[in-house]
Amino acid sequence: MTNIVPFRQGDMHGKRELAVEDAKVQGALYGGIRKQLFDLQQAVGDLPEVDCPLQHQFAPGVYMRTIFIPAGTVIVGKIHKHSHANVLAQGTVSVMTENGGLEQLTGPLSMVSPAGCKRAVFAHTDVVWTTIHPTDETDLDKIEAEVIAKTFEEYEQFRLQEQSMKQIEVAA
Repeated sequence: MTNIVPFRQGDMHGKRELAVEDAKVQGALYGGIRKQLFDLQQAVGDLPEVDCPLQHQFAPGVYMRTIFIPAGTVIVGKIHKHSHANVLAQGTVSVMTENGGLEQLTGPLSMVSPAGCKRAVFAHTDVVWTTIHPTDETDLDKIEAEVIAKTFEEYEQFRLQEQSMKQIEVAA
């Protein structure tokens, strides 16, 4: 059975100031593309907020988050703890990531994002993008805590803890 939560206003509404402050702190820690991503995140905080409706869907063991991004919109995403699937169902975007540099993508297209990925997206056209995460959780706040790292330091700690758990499993 699939649960569908209809499209609703984006989940960053009310969190914008926190994201800008976080970008100021994190941007001061890094160079290269990481710094550029945080600098961009800070800069877009000065732009008018754009409504990017979301749809949340749940299937056994899977959470899918679909966002509608209007043409001309810039979004700087969060740091994902796990590798996960993405579907660019429609539209053309420019995407900047640490691993891929700057790429132009046009949907329909499916891809896998590596763990630790943070990206900036510019929508050249209206875009529909779905991220797919393996989880049995259905509470959105709990899902975010499970799949998102607030900082790269948190991500590195998570990765080290995950590696330690794998070593314990192999030893058992």
